[in-house]
Amino acid sequence: MSSFLKAKTVTHYVLFAIILISSFCLYGYIKNRIELNQARTVLTTMLKSSPYDVRVLRNTIIKEESGPFSGIIWYEYTFATSQTLAESKKYKKFLHQSSKNMTLKNCPIVYRVIVRPPTKRIKHWTGEIYLDTNQKLSATGRSNYVQALSDKSLRELTIS
Repeated sequence: MSSFLKAKTVTHYVLFAIILISSFCLYGYIKNRIELNQARTVLTTMLKSSPYDVRVLRNTIIKEESGPFSGIIWYEYTFATSQTLAESKKYKKFLHQSSKNMTLKNCPIVYRVIVRPPTKRIKHWTGEIYLDTNQKLSATGRSNYVQALSDKSLRELTIS
């Protein structure tokens, strides 16, 4: 009888631990979805007041973090326009490559939008947009051509 009660108690503890872990996972998933939805709303608002009307989505909005405990978070989104197509053709020419079959869906140069949520120091959403490659490269992995293009095209986005 005593071993039966111990087994029943252990089962209760295991069940409680499973429910607790599941609750934390569900909370994290819901929190992430809410944050992504907020970022998507802010991004849409920022882009409505900008001259980038005809956009072809290249990568959906994703959440990025600089480290698990740093607290530095931003959201990234890429899209293509007729301007990115023109810049892509110049880029391919610079690389001495053909740009015959290039379209908005496969051009290497895109607009990269970065939006940052409010922090303790900055109490509002901030955003910036610039031309970049569609690959995720750090500043050291980019060619000088792309780095100069990014620097030249960098613009702040505001919520209006």
